[in-house]
Amino acid sequence: MRGRLLDATIDCLAASGYGGLSTNDVVRRAGVSRGALAHHFPSKTDLVVAAGQRLIDERAAEFRQRFAAIPQGERTIQQALDVLWSFFESSTFAAIVELDVAARTHRELRRSLAGTGEQIAELTRSVFLECFPDYADRPFLDEVLSAVVALFSGLALQNMVDDDPLGRRRAVRGLVGALLSLPVTDLPLGSLAR
Repeated sequence: MRGRLLDATIDCLAASGYGGLSTNDVVRRAGVSRGALAHHFPSKTDLVVAAGQRLIDERAAEFRQRFAAIPQGERTIQQALDVLWSFFESSTFAAIVELDVAARTHRELRRSLAGTGEQIAELTRSVFLECFPDYADRPFLDEVLSAVVALFSGLALQNMVDDDPLGRRRAVRGLVGALLSLPVTDLPLGSLAR
């Protein structure tokens, strides 16, 4: 029951946005009663925060599963970025964006969602290091991975407006993969200080 309500909430967020999210639509889509919704989620904020956490947890499990399916000797940085990108171009990313935008002006939602950005960054880092343990000692790894998440978020937001007819966003993703694949000795890190 709880899972159906969360899935319906995610679908409604992706389709209508937070402003258009109606708990009536959620119960209708989930095929449950209003009483069932109130039993599991006393407020709309409780519902959308739980849906946001479900999105993050599901994406984490799916990322690990999809990347683990690639034979270890055939894993590349570009494949990891492609798998990561697939989540940014999905409708579930639109639901996360809706929650982030709503949290900007909704105090209770903002408090409830505090830390999800850091959670996503830590998730990206842990999955990346599971796949590429040799990168653990790479300088500025946390900053680079945070930059990739921020870049992909921006590219995905642009994709919501147009479909990149010139393929520039694909080229940017390819450039990021090429840069991350370079040996540390080839990177211009001498002028950077922590």
